[in-house]
Amino acid sequence: GKFAHSGMSMLLMNPMNHRLIDIIKSRQSRSLYLYFLSHFSAKARNSVRLVVVDLFQPYRRLIHDVFPNAIIVADHFHVVAQAYRAVQQVRIKVMKDYGSGTHEYKALKHFWKLLLQPIEQLDFGHYYRRRNFGYCQLSNSEVVDRLLAMSSELSTAYKYYQTLVNAVDNGSVTELNRLLSITWTALPGPFQKVQRTLRSHKQEIINSFAYGLTNGVIEGTNNKIKVIKRTAFGFRNFYNFRLRILLACSTSFLPKQKTA
Repeated sequence: GKFAHSGMSMLLMNPMNHRLIDIIKSRQSRSLYLYFLSHFSAKARNSVRLVVVDLFQPYRRLIHDVFPNAIIVADHFHVVAQAYRAVQQVRIKVMKDYGSGTHEYKALKHFWKLLLQPIEQLDFGHYYRRRNFGYCQLSNSEVVDRLLAMSSELSTAYKYYQTLVNAVDNGSVTELNRLLSITWTALPGPFQKVQRTLRSHKQEIINSFAYGLTNGVIEGTNNKIKVIKRTAFGFRNFYNFRLRILLACSTSFLPKQKTA
């Protein structure tokens, strides 16, 4: 929303019991510092043991300062999303290299969802006529094989993405270590940034394997908030916006008082 200079507010939730704690007006570090210091005692903040958060780097210093005894847990969705976006960037680059109107361009555009599907879920037992491949009878698995054969860069990106998804789903530290040991210069351009980001948050990702906590419920609540905004045609007052969210969420236990 437009309630804060940052353009974004903050949703605070307990990852253990899914209780909605509060809606904070701004996600800027200064605003968050003031909120936590004014709303929670030092004893309460020191008792926090786990903080599940995305990979937004400025939050790290804030968490260490405000919750000195907390262990940071990287949210699975945001870990995988790093590679998800990079695969899409590589695919679009390969499409543009071939040029619009080509067989490869059309195939990569039409079957993009198959590249993002977990490899163990790809159907290899049913065959369909594929217009993009001369009406050959191909399974989804064979379609992916043909797409990857179009570009070695796309093939490398696909293997990286699938390995990361598998490591996160199975909580495999060994597989994660093997993936992050790859020299970043050997990866396609978009994945070089992903590799550096994941390396810097490696311990937090491993923590997520150990504790099994995610921000999935928060992402679902965010979608509910978007619906609230849309059906109300927007809000001009943050207090009314916050109050509407707290009333709509059954897990909220805060008094509906006005907060800074």
